[in-house]
Amino acid sequence: MTQISIFFIQAVLVVGLPFLMWRSLRWIGLVPLVVVQILTGLALGPSGLGQLFPDFWRLVFDPTQLSPLSGLQWLAVALFAFLTGLHVDAEDFRGYEKTALAAASGSVLVPLGLGAAAGLWLAPLVPDAVGPNGTPAMFALAFALCVAVTALPVMGAILREMEMHDSPLGRLAIGCAACNDAVIWVLLTAMVLAYGHGRPEASPWTDLVLAVGYISGMMGLVRPLVPRWLERVHDEPEMRLAGVVLLIFTSALAADLIGLHFVFGGFLAGLVLPRQFAADIGRQIEPATVIVLLPFFFLMTGLRTEIGLGNSGTLLVFAVGTGVALVGKLAGTAIPCLLTGLPPREAWALGALMQTKGLMEVIVLVILRDAGIIGASAFSGLLLMAVTTTLLTRPLTAVALSLPVVRKL
Repeated sequence: MTQISIFFIQAVLVVGLPFLMWRSLRWIGLVPLVVVQILTGLALGPSGLGQLFPDFWRLVFDPTQLSPLSGLQWLAVALFAFLTGLHVDAEDFRGYEKTALAAASGSVLVPLGLGAAAGLWLAPLVPDAVGPNGTPAMFALAFALCVAVTALPVMGAILREMEMHDSPLGRLAIGCAACNDAVIWVLLTAMVLAYGHGRPEASPWTDLVLAVGYISGMMGLVRPLVPRWLERVHDEPEMRLAGVVLLIFTSALAADLIGLHFVFGGFLAGLVLPRQFAADIGRQIEPATVIVLLPFFFLMTGLRTEIGLGNSGTLLVFAVGTGVALVGKLAGTAIPCLLTGLPPREAWALGALMQTKGLMEVIVLVILRDAGIIGASAFSGLLLMAVTTTLLTRPLTAVALSLPVVRKL
């Protein structure tokens, strides 16, 4: 069997299997596609297909057969980060600025605080949860980041399925999730920068200066120039798409070269794009990214993941992470909203929507694992937490919306 044949077997399994399951099993509206893709990636890994059909698994997913997939997974993550930045829009808060500030702040700060405390408690109890380059304090910060994540694109899909994406509550949720994602990317980037991941030969101060120069250049120079160029090629969709893709790749390259993670470069490229072009560009890029490219990232993640449900450390990390994420997001979002006058059903529904972890969580986990900050048991436990909280998002939102109406948002 040739390398080309093996690649297309991988592609058929990775892209087709989750989508067919999602459609044929009538999971649409119940389980987000991204959850099915994550689970399929794990099922194709050593803990699933590798146990059931070891000979076939070695033939198709042997490490020597995976090199063509590395570029696809990096491409997928960079484009996803771009789409996340593309969704950040202050207009989502119009008319609800006070509530939005309270919700956005609480939905990040409360899970971060609870997560840091839980991480410090877990570190000595589960020693292999801390990575080879990590310390208990670093692990606590990493754990806090993981429980504070909200995945904006997955939330957007859930809102569309519930026909809430154009409602005031839906727009408020999208805006809060965008702010949440921005804070998490900045904190994660600062963490990677502080511990020299990717540029061990450079001093932290050098990296910091380069990072400030790169961000300043993107926001001060690139951001004003992009809308002028997009206006000039407004009637040339192919040229516009090529230019935007080039911006994404160049920004990701620059971020990686100066010691930031390339994911932050993709996110910043989305952030500098003018909002009036965001919808059209998103429609061009998002379907291929979500349906075709992201499953390859989940496959590469699944192939490196051993889910040991008999491992007490994994189960403890999963249980604590899920509990802290649920309590932190619900309380951290809903209580500040209630204090600003938002009705209970909308406040708790917003807290439930902020549970969504999805792909954002997986990317954060992979970065932290590759940096050696978290270990195998933490990775597996928090990956299961991401799937669980994402699955709970829609039912929790439905329960909140069933509360008595006090007044409409």
